[in-house]
Amino acid sequence: MMNKLSIFIHIGYPKTASTWLQQIVFNNESLGFYAPWGGQSPEAIEQFVITDGFHFSVESVRQIFEPGLQEARKKGLIPVMSHESLAGNQIKGSYWGKEIADRIHAVFPNAHIFLVIREQKSMILSSYREHIKKGGTKTIYQFIGAGAKKSGFAPLCRLAYLEYDLLINYYYNLFGESNVLTLPFELLKQEQQAFVKKICEFVGSNAVPVYGSVAKNIGFQGATLDFRRQLNRFCEPAYFGSGGPPLTWRLAQKLSKIFDRFVPSDIHDRAEKHYQQFVADTVGSYFHQSNQRTSRLIGINLSELGYDC
Repeated sequence: MMNKLSIFIHIGYPKTASTWLQQIVFNNESLGFYAPWGGQSPEAIEQFVITDGFHFSVESVRQIFEPGLQEARKKGLIPVMSHESLAGNQIKGSYWGKEIADRIHAVFPNAHIFLVIREQKSMILSSYREHIKKGGTKTIYQFIGAGAKKSGFAPLCRLAYLEYDLLINYYYNLFGESNVLTLPFELLKQEQQAFVKKICEFVGSNAVPVYGSVAKNIGFQGATLDFRRQLNRFCEPAYFGSGGPPLTWRLAQKLSKIFDRFVPSDIHDRAEKHYQQFVADTVGSYFHQSNQRTSRLIGINLSELGYDC
């Protein structure tokens, strides 16, 4: 098992079963893990992302996390910090992955880093569902910025962010290849036990992997996306802090669930195929070379999992 000074940090990406990992794996002491800052660690965002450069202090951040580290040591467990947005967030247009990597390394130079990737076309469409679910009003065209780009402006979901080899290689350079584990989301869907076993082996745990449904935080079906997008124009922006989301958002959510359930499946299927085709046409072969590099970096043939290689 990792030495007592180590910490296991799950950095993302968003829409790669992070909720399932946080609830089922990283909160499971029988697997050797302990999450002193919660399954999803808001303190990670507070300290590594929100704090501006003038106020970021390596020593101060270490002191903030030290009690949790000590608590894990007393239990003889591996301290886990997890937040999928530490790698950035394509749903919100937040691209700070490199800068946060530097901050994490400055505070925890001996950390073990874990990230999950996902085939890009599937990632984009799943991210768009989440954009709509959270109250977004952009069309899929606007969301990924299809067509000519105006100088000085960028879409929420930028294709360059999904060139996974860039972030993986950067973490390799900071922490060393042996201290960084990258797994494809598709492996989790196909072989759940093998996926969790790889995580356990990475941290030196001999625990028996867990089982359970992977699907969490599922978005709406095809035809519901445009319906909800129109409703969102009349809603207050979704806010999930103190007090929860506003009434208008909750009403839109209920109406969308009803719509999603009762619209005939063939209508949903046609809309879904339209979205899939649009994303495929827009992406083209953009990720071909990046996926080849990623395959070599992580030692997994991504073409066998549906990636364009």
